[in-house]
Amino acid sequence: MNRIDRCPICDGGELTPFAAVSFGQHQLHFAQVRCNRCGLLIAQPQAGAADLDAYYKRTYYQVRWSDDEALWRQNLAAHRRYTLPVLRRLCPGILDRPSAVLEIGCGYGSMLGVLRDAGHRTVGLEISLKAAAFCRRNTLTVVAGRWPDIPFRSACFDVVMARHVIEHLPDPRAFMTSAVQLVRPGGLVVIETENARIAQYQWDRMRSHARLRVPPYRSSTDHTFVFRPSHLRRLMREAGCDWVASTSFAEIPDGEALHWRLYKGLFRTMDRLAGGGEMVMAAGRRAAAGDAPSDVRHQ
Repeated sequence: MNRIDRCPICDGGELTPFAAVSFGQHQLHFAQVRCNRCGLLIAQPQAGAADLDAYYKRTYYQVRWSDDEALWRQNLAAHRRYTLPVLRRLCPGILDRPSAVLEIGCGYGSMLGVLRDAGHRTVGLEISLKAAAFCRRNTLTVVAGRWPDIPFRSACFDVVMARHVIEHLPDPRAFMTSAVQLVRPGGLVVIETENARIAQYQWDRMRSHARLRVPPYRSSTDHTFVFRPSHLRRLMREAGCDWVASTSFAEIPDGEALHWRLYKGLFRTMDRLAGGGEMVMAAGRRAAAGDAPSDVRHQ
């Protein structure tokens, strides 16, 4: 296990205990701290490189997300209903013409499938041999590999996507830099992840404090970081983007029980009124030589 002393976003050195859970099987982390300067949530201590490699190669899809066919169908529907509409609102015109798209951490390939069906040239990068093999059975082009050993040339894609990937990695700054370098000048990097600040988790924290208990870990315990929209926009600007934007939104799973939908719906409404949501999508355009950064737009 590794301990970090400074925030990888703002370099702040004041990291305050934030949340914890009991350590269990198939779990990478058990406690979080919060950066007092920028609000980033950080796993502390963090799993080492060997543990991360073994977990994502042998456990993540083999144990936690083993039902490939069900996840493929479920995620196809979610991408058509949520991901693509959010992306098109955030970046109008982004997918209006055939584009070369790379998805880093493509999983079972449902996003690649949606984009391929829309006429785009897609390729995925996936660490799990099981997930990569499933993608190939669905006639998707997927390369088995992992960041930072990305087997593609710089500036060879129009769009690079990474959905629910950056929160798993030990160095989000280096990851963002490499993602931006993979797109051509004027190309777009799209990152999706969980939002650190949502109403339901604030309620859970208040209940824990009222019961004199340690607040629960924010998000899954295999997440190394939990971001706010401002964190992603900052990383994109510093990685060489001249335009950045972000938006927050919610995904409502099909088949959610009525009582749970009502309970969750209250918090989703609170998030929406506050301009937030359970998920964050951020986009950045790689600058051409000599271009000046534009003002950040937060939707």
